[in-house]
This record gives sequence, structure tokens and C-alpha cells, in this order.
Amino acid sequence: MRGGLSKTAAIIAKTRGSGIPALFVDAGDAFFERKAFGADEAVGERRRAQAIADSYRAMGLSAQFTGPLDDALGPDFRRSLRLPELKAGETRLLEAGQWKLGLVSGTTAAELSAGAAKVRSGGARFVVGLFGGAPAEAQRATGMDLAVAAQAPETVGAEWEDGRLLRGPVPVAQVQSRGRSVLRVDVSPGPEGGTLQLARGQGDIEREFSAAGQRLELLKRELGTPGLSAERKRLLDARLHELVQRREQLAAQAQATALQPGTFAVRFVAVEAVLPEDPSVQKIIADYDRDVSQLNLAWAKEHGEPCPPPARGEPAYVGNEACRSCHPDPFAVYEKTGHAKAYATLESVQKQYRLDCVACHVIGFQQAGGVCRVDQVEDRKNVGCENCHGPGSVHVADRTRKSVVRPRPGPSVCVGCHTPENSIHFDYATYLPRVLGPGHGAGNSTTTRR
Repeated sequence: MRGGLSKTAAIIAKTRGSGIPALFVDAGDAFFERKAFGADEAVGERRRAQAIADSYRAMGLSAQFTGPLDDALGPDFRRSLRLPELKAGETRLLEAGQWKLGLVSGTTAAELSAGAAKVRSGGARFVVGLFGGAPAEAQRATGMDLAVAAQAPETVGAEWEDGRLLRGPVPVAQVQSRGRSVLRVDVSPGPEGGTLQLARGQGDIEREFSAAGQRLELLKRELGTPGLSAERKRLLDARLHELVQRREQLAAQAQATALQPGTFAVRFVAVEAVLPEDPSVQKIIADYDRDVSQLNLAWAKEHGEPCPPPARGEPAYVGNEACRSCHPDPFAVYEKTGHAKAYATLESVQKQYRLDCVACHVIGFQQAGGVCRVDQVEDRKNVGCENCHGPGSVHVADRTRKSVVRPRPGPSVCVGCHTPENSIHFDYATYLPRVLGPGHGAGNSTTTRR
């Protein structure tokens, strides 16, 4: 998987190791991905937020702009994490060597402008606005050198998967969530007075950097090819590692070359899977992985309840074994696929009780007529027939094709679990043939007995 706090921590540690004064700031909505959780989810989400806060302390966090999602478990819980918070409308001056960095925060352009005037009067040479709104709105503010938006709805796409930079009188950097990238800002304050200018990249270096990025994507695509031999995968991993390092060198070279007194440069550092990890933060995450599984299992045993039955006339989930006797040919194909081993992949990393993981590795999790307890998935393990074709109780009863909820599931079914974060190389057209075969969408039609 891309992203991860331990890799981000290693990037920050390497930056600080250069001897240049470096500050680490969080732009908000770091703890949670939505505003409310069920009682079963809150157990793990609370432990996850604590792990993030512990990691931030280990990474030397200077300030955190609190966002609305950070209060998903309430402001008292957020405050209990004891991080250096910066609320909307507040400002802070931070020492960066011989210079002062001014941080301002807000949800309107007026709040940012007022904060910028305040920190400028306090001696800030470089002013960053942390904005909780639409990126374009931040460009209406005055007195800032750069605005950072991390709380607006993101758009993940080929054009700016790592983030995007809106140029203008106030440049605005929009950072993607889930730790896929880190925004790095290098500053050369120069003479006193006035805002700093955004530096331009150097042509030849930028072109090589772009070409390296294209090669990187091609390598990733090949790495995602199903059935890749272990030797080929090892070779591609090594090439990927070399290319990531080269691309980082090019980016640093372009930034250093472009940076003149009175300018600053920004770039999004992709947190790639091949990057090294910081051992101290890696341990925090490993402890979290262990604890959250134990907490979820204990909660399920004490408080867990079965899923509600489906509405009258709606099908329920029945599990794979109910399908096997009538569909031997599809099962012969299925049992050779990764779907048939999906639950074991969680067990191998002790994440089978993680609510954010198990849903995509069992049948009908937290669905009406499905399974709602992590301690009761024995007959629902793995990605089974009903994950793709829908709940099958009605089909089991009448054994006709018309009762199959999704006879030919399309890409929208797959990408619910094969997300860019969890399955970064997923390509529907490439992967589909790996789950098809004689009697299962290839060679002849699916067997159905009546």
C-alpha cells in the first residue's frame, strides 16, 4: 500500500538530517475519515487516533490545524490527545533558524487575511495559511505567501494523485488524504519585507522528472499484473526502488536550483510503498495493529449483535457452501484465485478483526442478512460468490438465473474494495480474466440446475 505514517516520518527525519531547519505541520482532518461512528467502530477509531497522535509527537509536530472530522469522537477526546492545536482564526509564530514562520488558520478568506496581518506585525517572514474550505476561496485572502487546503473534498486522478497546486496571487496547495503524499515547502526568505514569490522549476530537470514519473507508472502497472513470477517481481521492485530514489534526487535538484533569495518552492513527495520506514513510528503502528484487533474482538464478544434480517422479499446472504453443490465448475476456478484466500491474507498480518479490513475479506459483512460480528465469520470467510453476485438466498431457493442479483457484476462492484489505497495497481480489464474460467464467465455459461 502507498502512504503510511512510518514512511512519512522517515521522509521528515531525512529532511531534518540535512541540517536545514525543518518544521512539520498538519493541515487538519488527520484522525478520522467521517463525522460519526457506530459503537463497534468507535473502539478501533479511538485507538487509531491515539496512534496517529503518538506518531505525530515522535515526528516533532509543530502545529495541527483542527478540522471538523477531528471532532468525530467529540472535542474532549480530541483535546485528550494533547497535540499543539491551532483552531480556526488562531495564529502562531514558529522559529525556523533565524527566521520566523507565521501560521494562520481559518475557514474564510477574511480570517486568513486578518491572521496574516497579525503574524506579519509579529515578524513573520513567511506566512502559510491553513484553510478549511474550497481551495479557490483561499486565493481571495491577502498577506499570505502560501495557502494549504487539506479539508476540502479531494479528487484523486491521474493528473494530480499526489496533490495539486493552484497558482495565482496566493498559491494554494491541495493535499490528498490517507497519507499518500507529503507537501514539502522550501523557503529562501532573502531581504526583509514583502511576500515571497513562488519559484519556477528548471526545464531540463523538470522534463527528466516528468519522464521518470511516466516510467514509474509503467513499472507500477506491470507490478500489478496478476500471475507475475517471483523473480520478475523482485526485479521490478528493485527497479522501482531505484527510480523512486532518482525521482526524489531530481525533485530536490530542481527545487534547490530554482530557489533564489526571496522565493519558495513546493512539491508533493509521493509516499511510495518502497520507501524506508522510521523504526519508532513503525513500532507505534505495529502496537496499534495488535491492540485494535484485540479491542474489536473483545467488543464483539461482549456487545456484538447479529445483523438485522433483510426486508420482506429481499434476499439474504447464505455463504459459499450453499452455492458449491450446484456450481462445481465455477468453484474449480474460484478456488485457484486470490479471492478464495482473502481471509488468510488478513490472518497472516493479524488484521482479521480490523473493521476497516475485514469487510472486504468476508461475505456480507454488516449487511442485512449477513454477518455483523468479527467473532462469527467462520462460515463467511473469504471473498465469495455473493460479494460479486449479491445475496443468494432467493437464488438458492428457486435456482433460476433471474434471481441472481448481479449476474454479470461490473467494475463498480470491484472498486468498492479495490480502492486506490488498498489495491493501487488494480485494473479491471487486467484482473477480470484471473477470476473467470470454464463455467464461470469464460468458455461456457455458468452452470445452473433447476
